[in-house]
Amino acid sequence: MSCVTAYLFGYSGPVACIAFALWRIAQRDYGEDASSDGNLMPALDIFYSLVLLQGGLYVLWISWPLFDCSAARSLRAYRRQLGLPDEQWCRSYLFRYLSDTRARCWREPASIRGRRLRDFAVDSLVSGSWEDDMLSGLRFLDAFVTQGADIRTQLLPFRPRIQKLIDALGWRQSYGAREMREAAARVVAHLAGDIHLAQFPGAMECISSLLQEETTLLLTNKQDKGGSSRGGGPNQLILQGLAILEGLAFDDHNCRCMCSTPGLLRKVMAPLSSANLMNDISNNINWADVVSRSLKVLYKLLQTTGKTSRRLRREICTNKQSMSNLESILQHFDEELQMGAMGILTQLALDLPINLGNETKGKLIKKQLQIFLADGEEGEEPVAELKPRKAMAGRTLVLLSTKIECNSALIMTIQNDIMDRLSVILDAKNTTYRAIAAQILENMCDYCDLDKQWIKETLLPKVLAEILSTKRVAPENGVSPPRDEENQQNSAPGNLEENHNNYTQEDGTEIQETSSTAERNKSSDGGNEDETTTTKLMREAFLSLALVIRDKLISADDFDDAIQKVGVGPAAFVAKMKAIVEDNCQETAESLRIVKLCCRIVEPMMQRHQYAQHFRNKEFVLSVSNASEIMSNLESCMLFAGTDFGLKNTMRPLLSDLKN
Repeated sequence: MSCVTAYLFGYSGPVACIAFALWRIAQRDYGEDASSDGNLMPALDIFYSLVLLQGGLYVLWISWPLFDCSAARSLRAYRRQLGLPDEQWCRSYLFRYLSDTRARCWREPASIRGRRLRDFAVDSLVSGSWEDDMLSGLRFLDAFVTQGADIRTQLLPFRPRIQKLIDALGWRQSYGAREMREAAARVVAHLAGDIHLAQFPGAMECISSLLQEETTLLLTNKQDKGGSSRGGGPNQLILQGLAILEGLAFDDHNCRCMCSTPGLLRKVMAPLSSANLMNDISNNINWADVVSRSLKVLYKLLQTTGKTSRRLRREICTNKQSMSNLESILQHFDEELQMGAMGILTQLALDLPINLGNETKGKLIKKQLQIFLADGEEGEEPVAELKPRKAMAGRTLVLLSTKIECNSALIMTIQNDIMDRLSVILDAKNTTYRAIAAQILENMCDYCDLDKQWIKETLLPKVLAEILSTKRVAPENGVSPPRDEENQQNSAPGNLEENHNNYTQEDGTEIQETSSTAERNKSSDGGNEDETTTTKLMREAFLSLALVIRDKLISADDFDDAIQKVGVGPAAFVAKMKAIVEDNCQETAESLRIVKLCCRIVEPMMQRHQYAQHFRNKEFVLSVSNASEIMSNLESCMLFAGTDFGLKNTMRPLLSDLKN
């Protein structure tokens, strides 16, 4: 009570002075002497103003604890939001941040603009001590990362900060070393996708130390000063170490550095080559997480080029236990583990010198077919939502069936109705699945002996209907070119009903979608699809499939008949192909491939009598010429950079060659 009384009396004096000074300044009743003396009245004004200033500063000073209490409440709420414990180190660090902000405000108010707690935590990495500042700063940065905040801009431009974090991964000489390593590992994993190991000597040794056996780590913790019990559960250091390696594997130079680190590959492969792997996964969910991370790292390393990935492929293939474990995971475990095993086995199957073996390859392809063809079976409702495992199974089937004839034949042997099943998926609600199905069908058409009558009568009309169904972009001037007589005949209602399509007549500005396509797009996305990357990839896949069918399986007359079957005449066909070219005049690889595919499809048709006049009237060559000018820089850059490798040959022929 006495403290409160003293505090109130401490306020009363300054408040009384302020009130009296305000009253005197308002009255300005200083007496006759003050009025007669010209200098006395201004002097008294200054005097009472100084009393006001002094009283105000005094009140501010004795009120500061109230501001501290308000700030403490705000910081306490912020601490709870970050999920930090109500412990002395946390409270102390928050008040240090508050004191630092207050000091900066007194020295230079502008210096606190935009400065946040994460900036203070980042600064403590390089300015404070290992035992206190480093650990506390890491705890806060770890909390920010866990909350989903992006702290890369505060760390990546400053190499000393990254180096300090990497050094913390191997720190074992202080109280709380395990907790420091776990926090640092989570922060480094957040940054790993942008780190180049060549800039940080000794980094791999620190990262590799995270993958040691858990028993060794526990023994080390017991020997720490103070015997800190902080830190996550079992395998946390291993999990975070694998997460860092997965992020670093974005770069081939990083992969070579990782593989050349003594003992690192053995540690990464340890779960896969374990004789007790299956039992361990079944009985320990934490170990299943470690195995999943290990498979992801191995998959990333196998995707790199050069000796590094070839040596790793041979090492996995020659290890019978590893191969047995991969096959067992593929058949018996959950989705995430299956995706890891599927990716690794696919990379092994693509390496022809390894000769994986038809038995193992057959098991892989059979499982992929089961997963990718699952939707649409009897009693199962197809959905538009993208399922990662289904998409990955489809993409790996595309990889296996591309440029490897024996794999395509094996797919046909395992699933003898594969063409019909894939044809059904061409009508799926999800555009990714449709693109994948078209790519697999293209490979089947390229390498397998197929029923050409079914291709001509069923598959090709469906593919062409999809290519010609997307709406055109209206011309800028809003004026529609006149329709020719032949186009009106081909778009007559009776003709369209006969071919089970709902095209309206071609008016030069828009080719209407088939009703099935419009409904599919609406149910998939809540409206007509935009020209996104996904839809461009789907369009590219359908164009490429149509080109392979035309070049390898049917005659030119059969191709013309298929166009007529979908209810589109020569004029409408030319207008649509021109519209696709014009809609894709953008400097992207997807647009470049689409334009080139259109040109390759129409190239032999431009000399045919039923099309030649329409190509001239529609000025198709002019549209291609404009596209060539827009995309010429992209072509030259891709050619110079050597990025035109893999499944899709974007560069040849050049657009300028096709134009001529």
